[in-house]
Amino acid sequence: MPRHPGALVLVLLAMSAVLVATLGHEHRGRDGSSAAGPSSPDRPGPTSAASLPGPPGAHAPPGAHAPPGAHAPHGAHAPHDEGDPRPGPWGRALAAGIRPVPATQPGKLRFGLGPALDSALASPLAGNLDFLTTWYNGPGDLSFLRKWRADLIPEVYRSGHGIHLVVWLDGTGSVGTFQTSHGPACGREYPLSGAFLTDARELASIFAGPANGPALYVTLFTELQTYPCQSNEWAATPETTNYYRALQDRYLATQEIFHAGAPNARVSLGWGGWQSRWDDPVKGGGRSLITHFADVLRASDFQSFQAMGNDSNAADVRNMTKLLGQYGPVMVAHFKSGSQAAWDADMHALLAGDEVRKLSLDGLFAFSFMDQSNINFSPQALATARGAVQSHGVRSSY
Repeated sequence: MPRHPGALVLVLLAMSAVLVATLGHEHRGRDGSSAAGPSSPDRPGPTSAASLPGPPGAHAPPGAHAPPGAHAPHGAHAPHDEGDPRPGPWGRALAAGIRPVPATQPGKLRFGLGPALDSALASPLAGNLDFLTTWYNGPGDLSFLRKWRADLIPEVYRSGHGIHLVVWLDGTGSVGTFQTSHGPACGREYPLSGAFLTDARELASIFAGPANGPALYVTLFTELQTYPCQSNEWAATPETTNYYRALQDRYLATQEIFHAGAPNARVSLGWGGWQSRWDDPVKGGGRSLITHFADVLRASDFQSFQAMGNDSNAADVRNMTKLLGQYGPVMVAHFKSGSQAAWDADMHALLAGDEVRKLSLDGLFAFSFMDQSNINFSPQALATARGAVQSHGVRSSY
């Protein structure tokens, strides 16, 4: 034991820090190409199903591979937990309140449309939409988003529409093994880098609107299960577990950035809708992966997932809504199918009759179409989409 009283204090402080860190760790739940400029009619992102390792029958997530021309993060990577403004993830969750999404009565949904603000605003459905969806796929997108800040983004808010920003980073930067505060992690580096936090601050500034105006919905890290080197399972490897833990930290840090920089922002973590199709409690795969994120989901403003399988997505939408609805209001962040027949069937299965009321009672409050390809396939498809939006849609007044 040190003889000097000051040394004793230092030892006690060090022991306290170790105890706090240990308790904080135990509290944690255990469980496409880069976008073109403003004139582009499409905002790329996940677009088609691709094979990933997983149990038999698991739905392979779209957008599993880096798109051509994907942007690498600018600058050298700093240590991957540098720049984190929080004293700890759970400190942030306890210290800051959740921002509620606008109230939506049972049987009604807030509809959105992507993949870009300009194309959605020109859609024949625009007048009945509550929000317009656009994408951030990496640092290369900041150049045109800075231009939108001066004109298109204010125009969208003035029109009474909210904005939905989808952050998809599985095609950005390098993949490898690197150090985090949780130990070695293997996966996509840019989401965990200090550079991403810097870019997130600029994104919050670009899309910020008044607190009493249309909402800014943010779906962070959509298809998050694909970011580690091994997908869809919490305990596939120690490096996978460490990656997911570091991603949780980074999510909470980014949520705080958007709350501080955009008074109208509501933030969610983006899931691939295939995760509900199986369960592996031992490895934390399938539905069990979601429970490993329980604390993060409870700290979120809302929940979100995509549904983009080439087979029917109806069961995924129902199941993911029930799974995520226990943590907060749920959004289908991007809905699309590579099969027009499957899309037509899903539209009737999900958005006709009493189905919307059932989904809303399970927690669904918003539904965004990935793009207009299915909608514009035929006059009948457009009529189906218009009928669903007009019958079941709701918009806030400002």
